[in-house]
Amino acid sequence: MKKLINDPDAVVIESLRGMAAAHPELRLDEEHRVMFRADAPVSGKVALVSGGGSGHEPLHAGYVGTGMLDAAVAGEVFTSPTPDAVRAAIDHVDAGAGVLLIIKNYTGDVLNFQMAADMAREDGIAVEYVVVNDDVAVEDSLYTAGRRGVGLTVLVEKIAGAAAAAGKSLAEVKALAEKVIAQGRSMGVALTAVTLPAVGHPAFDLPEDQIEMGVGIHGEPGRARVPMAPAADIATTMVDAILADYAFAGNDAIVMVNGMGATPLVELYLFYGEVEKLLATRGVEVRRCLVGNYITSLDMAGASITILKSDDELLSYWDAPVNTPALKNGVAPAATAAPVPAPRAAHAAPAPAEAPTPAESDAAETTDAETASADVTPADDHTVTLGQLEEWVRRVAAAMDKHKDELTELDAAIGDSDHGANMARGTAAAAKRLGHPAPTSISGLGKSVGMALVSSVGGASGPLYGTFFLRFGKQAGTGSALGVKELAAAFRSGTDGVAFRGKAAPGDKTMVDVLDAATAALEKSTGTMADATRAAADAAATARQATKDMIAKRGRASYLGERSIGHVDPGAASATLLFEALADVVSGK
Repeated sequence: MKKLINDPDAVVIESLRGMAAAHPELRLDEEHRVMFRADAPVSGKVALVSGGGSGHEPLHAGYVGTGMLDAAVAGEVFTSPTPDAVRAAIDHVDAGAGVLLIIKNYTGDVLNFQMAADMAREDGIAVEYVVVNDDVAVEDSLYTAGRRGVGLTVLVEKIAGAAAAAGKSLAEVKALAEKVIAQGRSMGVALTAVTLPAVGHPAFDLPEDQIEMGVGIHGEPGRARVPMAPAADIATTMVDAILADYAFAGNDAIVMVNGMGATPLVELYLFYGEVEKLLATRGVEVRRCLVGNYITSLDMAGASITILKSDDELLSYWDAPVNTPALKNGVAPAATAAPVPAPRAAHAAPAPAEAPTPAESDAAETTDAETASADVTPADDHTVTLGQLEEWVRRVAAAMDKHKDELTELDAAIGDSDHGANMARGTAAAAKRLGHPAPTSISGLGKSVGMALVSSVGGASGPLYGTFFLRFGKQAGTGSALGVKELAAAFRSGTDGVAFRGKAAPGDKTMVDVLDAATAALEKSTGTMADATRAAADAAATARQATKDMIAKRGRASYLGERSIGHVDPGAASATLLFEALADVVSGK
């Protein structure tokens, strides 16, 4: 697959650098990959921050500018940004009137942006957020995390941005954004699969004579695969699905026909013509429209339709001046560069208050004097030492790197193909951090690894695995060795933290299935540490395989409902590697 790239791992930052060079009215924080307005924050103006995984350009950085966003945070391709990056974006744009975060309804985005909001509030910044959930393709709410956030995100950012520019309060801007979310719906269709730069081949198989109706913006499967049909028939199916979900008939509307990245404008305009005719016959008058590539999925061929019930208030904000790289209207002036600010201090990424908080995990801190690694030799065959646990982390990193392609393939089948690369990157960062400085207690190890994962993995996996290690370390305490029962208690605390944060339980087809089964095996063990950890690894492998026959009830895979049966959960697969690595370390393998 030919791509105009250099290094697949550097696509995001190099693209952002190019965008900043092309648009001097923008400024780039490279460390956190935040694109923000070059002019100084306007005192008394509510600031808008959005973001998410890259690969949906021009969303979100393309909408930074006068009358729309003040900053956008870019994660890796199809992977939500980390909490500390979102926190940095808030710092760049806060002018005292508060900050509104606009979040697409994906587990990773919600977890990471909410964590950033908690961090900012602890520092006295007024932060609110809204969650966009407009995708009608998700039919069975029993098995889903709610509707996906897709095309309506662009309309929310435009209308809320205009309200903020008009001087509305944080509460007023949030209320208007929530009104847009309540009155808007979307649906997409894929004609071809998406290709991630780091993978190099299509993320899923879509035969030439079939289309994916209801596809997500990360290439997630939709409602069904159906035979290819004329544009009029495809438009009818999509419009009927949207109108069946919300009472648009008899109302005015703002409509967006959006390309997924590889569909030419000649087809998009043809498709829009069919959509407008259908809406007219159903009593919907299109008052404003957008046709083009506004929220894409890399090189996927296809389109999405977004319909927003409009009124005089929404139309006035829609018509307000805007000047961004991707959307321009009226005479809004471009941002004028302000003096380059002094470097901002990086923010650590704690967990939100209801799970392990910064204060809770502080009990597991390391000190500046902690520089030496612990002995890897166990005191006896019923004990695991700090040194062995450090080696465990290093072996986990090696295992994630070795199996990253396998994890990617598992995720491609029911997710968005990013799990392997994310886990390899995050665990490598965790292993590297162990020596800066080296922890002198198991609690210190847990905090070091947990914070590294939260700050580097992105997506839902960062907060979830980070929570596991933070809770693990806190429960383990400040000693340098654990017996079997103490190790089991630490794993149970970590597992409970993951279940709480992810709102998952055994049987939901997630990493919790493996964590719970392996921890239960540890809790039941009466043998040596080698026996106990091997039993845990065996239980993990069994639980991993059992997810193949489950219906996913959490995360992106949950959108498939019964179509998720037959696929091993990628989170369960990566969690299994934790226990296999620990068993190998303890046995001296």
